Amino acid sequence: MPMRTFIAIATLAAALGAAAQDWGLRWIACPGAGPCSQVWFRRAFTVARPPLSARVTIASAGRYELFVNGYNVTTDVLAPSAGPPGDTIRVMTYEVGRFLRPDTNVVAVWYSPLAPTRKQLSLSLCAPARGGDAIALHADGAWLCRPAGAETALPCPGGMAQPSPYFQLSAETVDDNLSLPGWNLPGAPVVGWLHAAEQYGLPPQPLAVVQPPYAARRIASIRSYTFLDDHGSTLVYHFGRRFDGWVRLTLRGMHRGDTLRVNGLTYICSGRTDEQACRRFTSAASSIAVVSGPEHFSRENVMSVEAIDIETYTHRSLLY
Repeated sequence: MPMRTFIAIATLAAALGAAAQDWGLRWIACPGAGPCSQVWFRRAFTVARPPLSARVTIASAGRYELFVNGYNVTTDVLAPSAGPPGDTIRVMTYEVGRFLRPDTNVVAVWYSPLAPTRKQLSLSLCAPARGGDAIALHADGAWLCRPAGAETALPCPGGMAQPSPYFQLSAETVDDNLSLPGWNLPGAPVVGWLHAAEQYGLPPQPLAVVQPPYAARRIASIRSYTFLDDHGSTLVYHFGRRFDGWVRLTLRGMHRGDTLRVNGLTYICSGRTDEQACRRFTSAASSIAVVSGPEHFSRENVMSVEAIDIETYTHRSLLY
Protein backbone atom coordinates (compact mmCIF):
# COMPACT_ATOMS: atom_id res chain seq x y z
CA MET A 1 0.00 0.00 0.00
CA PRO A 2 1.50 3.39 -0.95
CA MET A 3 2.34 5.68 1.94
CA ARG A 4 -0.10 8.32 0.75
CA THR A 5 -2.93 5.77 0.96
CA PHE A 6 -2.08 4.96 4.59
CA ILE A 7 -2.01 8.67 5.44
CA ALA A 8 -5.32 9.27 3.64
CA ILE A 9 -6.98 6.46 5.60
CA ALA A 10 -5.62 7.81 8.87
CA THR A 11 -6.83 11.32 7.99
CA LEU A 12 -10.28 10.00 7.16
CA ALA A 13 -10.44 8.07 10.41
CA ALA A 14 -9.40 11.16 12.35
CA ALA A 15 -12.26 13.08 10.77
CA LEU A 16 -14.89 10.37 11.20
CA GLY A 17 -13.70 8.66 14.40
CA ALA A 18 -14.57 5.01 14.78
CA ALA A 19 -17.13 5.30 11.96
CA ALA A 20 -14.24 4.84 9.51
CA GLN A 21 -13.19 1.35 8.46
CA ASP A 22 -9.77 -0.18 7.89
CA TRP A 23 -10.21 -0.61 4.13
CA GLY A 24 -6.86 -0.71 2.33
CA LEU A 25 -4.57 -1.20 5.31
CA ARG A 26 -1.90 -3.82 4.68
CA TRP A 27 -1.77 -6.36 7.49
CA ILE A 28 0.87 -8.88 8.49
CA ALA A 29 0.77 -11.77 10.95
CA CYS A 30 3.21 -14.34 12.30
CA PRO A 31 2.60 -17.72 10.63
CA GLY A 32 4.14 -19.66 13.52
CA ALA A 33 2.05 -18.08 16.28
CA GLY A 34 -1.10 -19.35 17.97
CA PRO A 35 -4.19 -17.17 18.50
CA CYS A 36 -3.13 -16.28 22.07
CA SER A 37 0.58 -15.82 21.31
CA GLN A 38 2.47 -12.60 21.84
CA VAL A 39 4.66 -11.94 18.80
CA TRP A 40 7.93 -10.17 18.00
CA PHE A 41 8.13 -8.31 14.69
CA ARG A 42 11.29 -6.63 13.37
CA ARG A 43 12.44 -4.88 10.20
CA ALA A 44 16.01 -3.76 9.50
CA PHE A 45 16.83 -0.94 7.09
CA THR A 46 19.85 1.21 6.28
CA VAL A 47 20.28 4.97 5.93
CA ALA A 48 23.50 6.86 5.28
CA ARG A 49 22.18 10.07 6.83
CA PRO A 50 19.40 9.81 9.42
CA PRO A 51 16.60 12.33 8.78
CA LEU A 52 15.82 15.06 11.27
CA SER A 53 12.27 13.80 11.67
CA ALA A 54 10.60 10.42 11.10
CA ARG A 55 7.21 9.10 12.10
CA VAL A 56 5.90 5.61 12.68
CA THR A 57 2.17 5.13 12.22
CA ILE A 58 0.98 1.84 13.67
CA ALA A 59 -2.46 0.22 13.53
CA SER A 60 -3.50 -2.70 15.69
CA ALA A 61 -6.50 -4.12 17.51
CA GLY A 62 -4.14 -5.56 20.14
CA ARG A 63 -1.62 -4.06 22.55
CA TYR A 64 2.04 -3.48 21.73
CA GLU A 65 5.37 -1.91 22.52
CA LEU A 66 7.21 -0.12 19.71
CA PHE A 67 11.02 -0.10 19.61
CA VAL A 68 13.51 1.73 17.39
CA ASN A 69 17.09 0.46 17.76
CA GLY A 70 16.13 -1.03 21.11
CA TYR A 71 14.59 2.14 22.55
CA ASN A 72 11.03 1.72 23.80
CA VAL A 73 9.29 4.49 21.88
CA THR A 74 5.88 3.84 23.43
CA THR A 75 6.95 4.43 27.07
CA ASP A 76 3.29 4.34 28.14
CA VAL A 77 2.14 0.89 29.28
CA LEU A 78 -0.77 -1.16 27.97
CA ALA A 79 -0.65 0.85 24.71
CA PRO A 80 -2.21 1.91 22.38
CA SER A 81 -4.59 3.71 24.75
CA ALA A 82 -6.71 3.37 27.85
CA GLY A 83 -9.81 2.54 25.83
CA PRO A 84 -11.65 -0.71 26.53
CA PRO A 85 -10.83 -3.83 24.50
CA GLY A 86 -12.94 -4.34 21.41
CA ASP A 87 -12.76 -4.88 17.69
CA THR A 88 -11.82 -1.27 16.88
CA ILE A 89 -8.50 -0.84 15.08
CA ARG A 90 -6.58 1.94 16.82
CA VAL A 91 -4.08 4.03 14.87
CA MET A 92 -1.27 5.93 16.60
CA THR A 93 1.69 7.97 15.37
CA TYR A 94 5.08 8.30 17.07
CA GLU A 95 7.92 10.71 16.31
CA VAL A 96 11.09 8.54 16.14
CA GLY A 97 13.67 10.62 14.26
CA ARG A 98 15.87 11.08 17.31
CA PHE A 99 16.33 7.30 17.64
CA LEU A 100 17.68 6.74 14.12
CA ARG A 101 21.39 6.46 13.36
CA PRO A 102 23.70 6.13 10.35
CA ASP A 103 24.00 2.59 8.93
CA THR A 104 21.60 -0.17 10.05
CA ASN A 105 18.42 0.57 12.01
CA VAL A 106 15.74 -1.74 13.35
CA VAL A 107 12.10 -0.95 14.01
CA ALA A 108 10.48 -3.65 16.13
CA VAL A 109 7.11 -4.36 17.74
CA TRP A 110 6.19 -6.61 20.67
CA TYR A 111 2.53 -7.44 19.96
CA SER A 112 -0.11 -8.95 22.26
CA PRO A 113 -3.61 -9.91 21.11
CA LEU A 114 -6.81 -8.78 22.76
CA ALA A 115 -8.81 -11.26 20.67
CA PRO A 116 -7.90 -13.94 18.11
CA THR A 117 -7.23 -12.15 14.81
CA ARG A 118 -5.16 -12.26 11.63
CA LYS A 119 -4.84 -8.47 11.82
CA GLN A 120 -1.81 -8.37 14.06
CA LEU A 121 0.13 -5.40 12.69
CA SER A 122 -0.12 -2.64 10.09
CA LEU A 123 2.74 -0.14 10.20
CA SER A 124 4.44 2.56 8.16
CA LEU A 125 7.69 4.46 8.78
CA CYS A 126 7.91 7.71 6.84
CA ALA A 127 10.65 10.34 6.76
CA PRO A 128 10.93 13.18 4.22
CA ALA A 129 14.27 13.95 2.57
CA ARG A 130 14.94 17.00 4.73
CA GLY A 131 18.33 16.93 6.42
CA GLY A 132 18.86 13.25 5.64
CA ASP A 133 17.72 10.23 3.63
CA ALA A 134 14.06 9.75 2.82
CA ILE A 135 12.47 6.61 4.32
CA ALA A 136 9.28 4.84 3.29
CA LEU A 137 8.63 1.43 4.85
CA HIS A 138 5.39 -0.42 5.39
CA ALA A 139 4.18 -3.77 6.69
CA ASP A 140 4.96 -6.52 4.18
CA GLY A 141 6.61 -9.92 3.83
CA ALA A 142 10.08 -8.38 4.35
CA TRP A 143 9.35 -8.16 8.08
CA LEU A 144 10.64 -10.96 10.28
CA CYS A 145 8.64 -12.40 13.15
CA ARG A 146 8.51 -15.15 15.76
CA PRO A 147 6.42 -16.06 18.83
CA ALA A 148 7.69 -14.15 21.85
CA GLY A 149 7.56 -17.01 24.36
CA ALA A 150 4.57 -15.43 26.09
CA GLU A 151 0.81 -15.62 25.78
CA THR A 152 -2.18 -13.55 26.77
CA ALA A 153 -5.10 -15.63 28.02
CA LEU A 154 -8.03 -15.15 25.66
CA PRO A 155 -11.32 -16.98 25.12
CA CYS A 156 -9.61 -19.30 22.64
CA PRO A 157 -8.42 -22.92 22.81
CA GLY A 158 -4.85 -24.21 22.84
CA GLY A 159 -3.15 -21.50 24.90
CA MET A 160 -0.16 -22.06 27.17
CA ALA A 161 -2.41 -21.30 30.15
CA GLN A 162 -6.04 -20.54 30.74
CA PRO A 163 -6.98 -17.91 33.34
CA SER A 164 -7.97 -18.86 36.84
CA PRO A 165 -11.54 -18.01 37.93
CA TYR A 166 -10.33 -15.08 40.06
CA PHE A 167 -8.18 -13.49 37.36
CA GLN A 168 -10.23 -14.65 34.37
CA LEU A 169 -9.79 -11.45 32.32
CA SER A 170 -6.18 -10.62 33.12
CA ALA A 171 -3.91 -13.63 32.78
CA GLU A 172 -0.54 -13.95 31.04
CA THR A 173 1.99 -16.73 30.63
CA VAL A 174 5.71 -15.95 30.25
CA ASP A 175 8.37 -18.59 29.56
CA ASP A 176 11.76 -17.08 30.35
CA ASN A 177 13.50 -20.00 28.60
CA LEU A 178 12.28 -18.55 25.29
CA SER A 179 13.50 -15.01 25.91
CA LEU A 180 15.97 -13.52 23.40
CA PRO A 181 17.95 -10.62 24.84
CA GLY A 182 18.58 -7.97 22.19
CA TRP A 183 15.94 -9.32 19.80
CA ASN A 184 15.00 -5.72 18.88
CA LEU A 185 18.55 -4.47 18.25
CA PRO A 186 20.56 -4.16 15.03
CA GLY A 187 22.88 -7.14 14.58
CA ALA A 188 20.70 -9.55 16.58
CA PRO A 189 20.78 -13.14 15.23
CA VAL A 190 17.70 -13.90 13.15
CA VAL A 191 18.20 -17.64 12.71
CA GLY A 192 14.81 -19.29 13.25
CA TRP A 193 12.83 -16.14 12.51
CA LEU A 194 10.05 -16.34 9.90
CA HIS A 195 8.98 -13.91 7.22
CA ALA A 196 5.70 -12.29 8.17
CA ALA A 197 2.65 -13.47 6.27
CA GLU A 198 0.77 -10.76 4.38
CA GLN A 199 -2.97 -11.01 5.06
CA TYR A 200 -5.60 -10.69 2.34
CA GLY A 201 -9.37 -10.79 2.11
CA LEU A 202 -10.03 -9.84 5.72
CA PRO A 203 -13.39 -8.22 6.59
CA PRO A 204 -13.21 -4.54 7.56
CA GLN A 205 -13.32 -3.35 11.17
CA PRO A 206 -14.01 0.05 12.77
CA LEU A 207 -10.99 2.38 12.70
CA ALA A 208 -10.15 5.14 15.17
CA VAL A 209 -7.13 7.43 15.23
CA VAL A 210 -5.77 8.10 18.73
CA GLN A 211 -4.38 11.64 18.73
CA PRO A 212 -3.11 13.83 21.56
CA PRO A 213 -4.63 14.56 23.95
CA TYR A 214 -5.86 11.07 24.81
CA ALA A 215 -6.19 8.80 27.83
CA ALA A 216 -3.09 6.64 28.32
CA ARG A 217 -1.60 4.54 31.12
CA ARG A 218 1.69 4.94 32.94
CA ILE A 219 3.43 3.60 36.04
CA ALA A 220 2.37 5.75 38.99
CA SER A 221 4.31 4.13 41.85
CA ILE A 222 6.38 1.11 42.82
CA ARG A 223 6.26 -0.03 46.42
CA SER A 224 7.33 -2.91 48.64
CA TYR A 225 5.17 -5.17 50.77
CA THR A 226 4.32 -4.49 54.41
CA PHE A 227 4.20 -8.06 55.72
CA LEU A 228 4.33 -11.67 54.53
CA ASP A 229 2.31 -14.78 55.29
CA ASP A 230 4.64 -17.74 54.70
CA HIS A 231 2.87 -20.99 53.85
CA GLY A 232 5.91 -22.83 52.50
CA SER A 233 5.65 -23.07 48.74
CA THR A 234 2.84 -20.47 48.76
CA LEU A 235 3.68 -16.95 49.89
CA VAL A 236 1.15 -14.14 50.44
CA TYR A 237 2.63 -10.64 50.32
CA HIS A 238 0.47 -7.80 51.71
CA PHE A 239 0.95 -4.25 50.40
CA GLY A 240 -1.32 -2.38 52.80
CA ARG A 241 -3.50 -0.79 50.14
CA ARG A 242 -4.97 -1.67 46.78
CA PHE A 243 -3.05 -1.27 43.54
CA ASP A 244 -4.08 -1.86 39.91
CA GLY A 245 -1.19 -3.08 37.83
CA TRP A 246 1.61 -5.64 38.13
CA VAL A 247 3.52 -7.63 40.67
CA ARG A 248 7.24 -7.92 39.90
CA LEU A 249 9.34 -10.66 41.49
CA THR A 250 13.13 -10.89 41.39
CA LEU A 251 14.10 -14.54 41.77
CA ARG A 252 17.27 -16.44 42.57
CA GLY A 253 18.04 -20.14 42.90
CA MET A 254 15.12 -21.34 40.81
CA HIS A 255 15.44 -24.39 38.55
CA ARG A 256 14.97 -24.35 34.81
CA GLY A 257 11.33 -25.20 34.10
CA ASP A 258 9.99 -24.31 37.56
CA THR A 259 6.54 -22.73 37.28
CA LEU A 260 5.33 -19.89 39.50
CA ARG A 261 1.84 -18.39 39.63
CA VAL A 262 1.42 -14.79 40.76
CA ASN A 263 -2.02 -13.09 40.68
CA GLY A 264 -2.90 -14.45 37.25
CA LEU A 265 0.65 -14.50 35.85
CA THR A 266 2.10 -17.92 35.05
CA TYR A 267 5.88 -17.67 34.90
CA ILE A 268 8.19 -20.49 33.74
CA CYS A 269 11.68 -20.06 35.19
CA SER A 270 14.93 -20.30 33.25
CA GLY A 271 17.12 -20.63 36.35
CA ARG A 272 19.25 -17.60 35.53
CA THR A 273 20.37 -15.37 38.39
CA ASP A 274 17.98 -12.56 39.33
CA GLU A 275 15.39 -13.37 36.69
CA GLN A 276 12.30 -11.20 36.96
CA ALA A 277 8.71 -12.40 36.73
CA CYS A 278 6.30 -9.69 35.65
CA ARG A 279 3.37 -9.32 33.31
CA ARG A 280 3.53 -6.88 30.38
CA PHE A 281 0.21 -6.52 28.53
CA THR A 282 -2.41 -7.28 31.20
CA SER A 283 -3.09 -5.97 34.70
CA ALA A 284 -4.96 -7.00 37.82
CA ALA A 285 -6.21 -5.12 40.86
CA SER A 286 -5.39 -6.40 44.33
CA SER A 287 -3.84 -5.48 47.67
CA ILE A 288 -1.87 -8.73 47.95
CA ALA A 289 0.37 -10.95 45.83
CA VAL A 290 -0.23 -14.67 46.10
CA VAL A 291 2.90 -16.48 44.88
CA SER A 292 2.80 -20.26 44.55
CA GLY A 293 5.54 -22.51 43.21
CA PRO A 294 6.90 -26.06 43.27
CA GLU A 295 7.52 -27.92 46.51
CA HIS A 296 11.08 -26.65 46.91
CA PHE A 297 10.07 -22.98 46.40
CA SER A 298 10.41 -20.76 49.48
CA ARG A 299 10.78 -17.14 50.56
CA GLU A 300 14.56 -17.56 50.20
CA ASN A 301 14.12 -17.64 46.40
CA VAL A 302 12.47 -14.18 46.33
CA MET A 303 15.02 -11.38 46.35
CA SER A 304 12.36 -8.68 46.04
CA VAL A 305 8.65 -8.32 45.40
CA GLU A 306 7.12 -5.04 44.22
CA ALA A 307 3.62 -3.75 43.54
CA ILE A 308 3.63 -1.62 40.37
CA ASP A 309 0.60 0.66 40.37
CA ILE A 310 -0.64 1.87 36.96
CA GLU A 311 -2.71 5.03 36.51
CA THR A 312 -4.63 6.66 33.66
CA TYR A 313 -3.49 10.13 32.63
CA THR A 314 -3.84 12.51 29.67
CA HIS A 315 -1.07 12.16 27.09
CA ARG A 316 -0.58 15.43 25.19
CA SER A 317 2.32 14.94 22.76
CA LEU A 318 3.65 12.77 19.92
CA LEU A 319 6.99 12.74 21.73
CA TYR A 320 7.50 9.91 24.21
